[in-house]
Amino acid sequence: MRTIYILLAIFVTLVSCKNSEKRKLSKTETQKDSILYEISCKNYIANYRSNSRLYLINRKNDTLFNILEEGIAPNSIKFEDFDGDGNNDLRYGFSSNYYYEKVWIYMQKEKNFRVIDSIDNPEFANSKKLENSNFYYSYSPNGCGKNNWVSYLFLIVNFKVKPVAYIDYKQCEGDEKGMYLYKFQRGTKLLIEKLDRKESEINDLEFEWKSLMNKIASP
Repeated sequence: MRTIYILLAIFVTLVSCKNSEKRKLSKTETQKDSILYEISCKNYIANYRSNSRLYLINRKNDTLFNILEEGIAPNSIKFEDFDGDGNNDLRYGFSSNYYYEKVWIYMQKEKNFRVIDSIDNPEFANSKKLENSNFYYSYSPNGCGKNNWVSYLFLIVNFKVKPVAYIDYKQCEGDEKGMYLYKFQRGTKLLIEKLDRKESEINDLEFEWKSLMNKIASP
């Protein structure tokens, strides 16, 4: 039994993503390319360097991309299964007045990654996939000491964000307080309902969106 536990621990260590120490530079790299932060997962390594460039490298040491990305929050870089297909995708955020992110989806056939268009909008920050569905939902503080926030419900179609609905939660002084539910229909934003909800009455956003699906689906 003890042997089984040891083998299991080794397996988890091998397949899990992990942060790593600064990698030794290759002969073709200069000191200005020194690595500030690096994370690895199975067959891929992502590192952010002092010249504000993000590298994605496979285990054969082939560079899949090398792009200028100024202002990445280093601790935000991660490999995770964003779209629920069993493969790790690359995700990272940017430090600014409003936090926003980029997500690169792994393409099994091409063995490469492709960025989701338009997801680098603060409205789609901190997105997660809604369980047992093709929908995603976001959470983005919207001023007033995070008392105001928005959450978008959206689909990803051909690597593009397609908004379906959103919640606009307002609790600042001077605002008409409440939780507003909107949906998008033929390019028009429609107010579905205003809910008088306090923050303490709101469950986790996944639960909220699941409970609102019937309202969104109705004509």
